[in-house]
Amino acid sequence: MAYQLHIALIVFLAFVSHLVFSLDLTKTEIKIVTDADRYTTLNPNATYRPFKKVYHSKGNIIFSAGERIDGDRLIMSFIDESQFARLVDVEVSLWYPNPGYEGKILSFVEFVTDLSTTEADVFFVNDGGIGSTFAEILMTANRTTNFGYQIFMYGY
Repeated sequence: MAYQLHIALIVFLAFVSHLVFSLDLTKTEIKIVTDADRYTTLNPNATYRPFKKVYHSKGNIIFSAGERIDGDRLIMSFIDESQFARLVDVEVSLWYPNPGYEGKILSFVEFVTDLSTTEADVFFVNDGGIGSTFAEILMTANRTTNFGYQIFMYGY
């Protein structure tokens, strides 16, 4: 009985910590876009700094920026996924931290994706990102039926 309570407590704490971590993030819904309403079309003067892109087995792509350093820790994690009946172009925008909150200095950001395409990218948009206390991030994918991602942000 004590073992079962211990396991239940661990599961509960993992769930609660996920909620707390995702509260540090503002995001749009995963949305279908056309060339006319893409973020890059609507914001032609923005600057885009791409994440490093590494292809892994099973169609996963891992995007990363920065590097882990001594003393940093996981400061935010979040997961989201959408599936579509046909091939679509999609994007999602994310902002760290939520407005009115003070962020930690970012050292490393990683997106682990589950996509049905290799035509995908992640960018820091405008100012912010690694070495800053805030970030705006754009994730895009073209011709996909599945758009899933898990984001991990590390900082100090």
